[in-house]
Amino acid sequence: MNGVTPIPAFDEIPLDWRVPGADLEIRPVYTDMGRVSFPARGLIIAQKLATGSAEAGVLYRLTQPEDGATLCGAGSIGDAMARAARVANRTSDIFLLALPDASAAVKATGKIAFTNADGAGALAIYIAGRRVRIVVTTSMTAIQRAEALATAINADAGMPVIAAQGDPSDDHEVILTAKHGGEIGNDIDVRVGLLVDERPPAGLGITITAMASGAGNPDVQDAFDAINEEWFQHIAMPWSDAANLAVAAEELRARFTAQGRLDGHAYIGARGTHAELVTKGEVTNSPHLTIIGAKASPTPPWIWAATTMALGLFHLTQDPARQLGTLRLPGVIAPDAEDRFDDLEQDLLLRAGISTFTALSDRSVYLSRVITTYRESALGTPDAAWLDINVPATLSRIRYDWRSFMSLEYPRHKLAENGAVAEAFSRFVATPRKVKGSWAGRCQIYARQGWLRNVGVSIAQSTFQIDPNNKNQMLATQRVDVIGNLKRFAGVLEFEA
Repeated sequence: MNGVTPIPAFDEIPLDWRVPGADLEIRPVYTDMGRVSFPARGLIIAQKLATGSAEAGVLYRLTQPEDGATLCGAGSIGDAMARAARVANRTSDIFLLALPDASAAVKATGKIAFTNADGAGALAIYIAGRRVRIVVTTSMTAIQRAEALATAINADAGMPVIAAQGDPSDDHEVILTAKHGGEIGNDIDVRVGLLVDERPPAGLGITITAMASGAGNPDVQDAFDAINEEWFQHIAMPWSDAANLAVAAEELRARFTAQGRLDGHAYIGARGTHAELVTKGEVTNSPHLTIIGAKASPTPPWIWAATTMALGLFHLTQDPARQLGTLRLPGVIAPDAEDRFDDLEQDLLLRAGISTFTALSDRSVYLSRVITTYRESALGTPDAAWLDINVPATLSRIRYDWRSFMSLEYPRHKLAENGAVAEAFSRFVATPRKVKGSWAGRCQIYARQGWLRNVGVSIAQSTFQIDPNNKNQMLATQRVDVIGNLKRFAGVLEFEA
């Protein structure tokens, strides 16, 4: 500014005050401030039972894993999701919003049938990954075995089903009925044994009919309408039907817009064959949805969703640019080895918008690559710009930080052209080059955080100017190059022949 010292401008002290004394205004300077603290919050959207105390559409803060049982009822989807999220993330701010079953929803049913009275020993049955164990003896009839199993299932309040014996013609069967109505009940896994030492007693006759015929999920739009202007960056929802996926994608698209200012990302779990998951991944083309899919996992999809969301909430708040790969999903049980997808199948899933996982021999599950369902541009051209979840997460954080910085550093500034006389004499005059200098400073902070690369080039390519048609508006194009992640290494190992 050619050595000219700007004249102080006061907000509280009148310049023509004649009473003797010394007055000092106090105000912060934000020029060299660090990154703005990010107010991250998570949200679980779930179904509730009539036994839950939560009012539909009302937000409740979760502080304990048991809160879901109180709010949504023991054995409810809300109970399972809240518990899973709080186990995976004990520190972040997480809320729950519950919806009742859809009116006229049909509950899924399945059954476990004892076909003989042979075999004796311990019998372990898993329902939605929860174990129930009974001991059968040679003195027990098939009917008595069914009665014992039904009693044991109902003794676990956290079970997502109610068990009952069949009528007199089939009272050797245990009829399972989902506590919730809707097709979501079809995803409840039922199996005999899980661990290597849980084989059924030799000679025992038992058959399982998978859960099926559930219909009528709630409408997730009711949940989004309830939160309205509330801001949640990470959202878990239990429904993966096409209608609810489309609603979520559109809602999050609108929230991510420049004036939406409610950036959010939804996590959904899905169960199905490879072909079914590919089809589901292609339902939406959204940078704001993550679907993680598995075939025949004992753990239901809504727990996969809640756990992945809780991990994303914690780790992407710490560093939005750092990949989530290798993070363990606590409490999630991997499918049997033969039901896990091989490398080719995983590659195809990733191309269809389905996130992938790896599993160890103890059936623990680890995130492999977490992506969005975005696959192509608006013109239908294959496009990987928004493929990885870190891209929208990082851009959302940078936008929030810059917007916050602008409101702090330039709250009541006047706007003048570069080189204006006022620029040299008043610190409360903004110019394009001054604001670009601020942008350059923020970019250096983002680079030190490991969010951006090629900062010098980005700053040089960023432009700031006064709108020629509106002297009160500055126009800018702010270029950034989001940092990558080391997901693959390819090399050639040469040797002397």
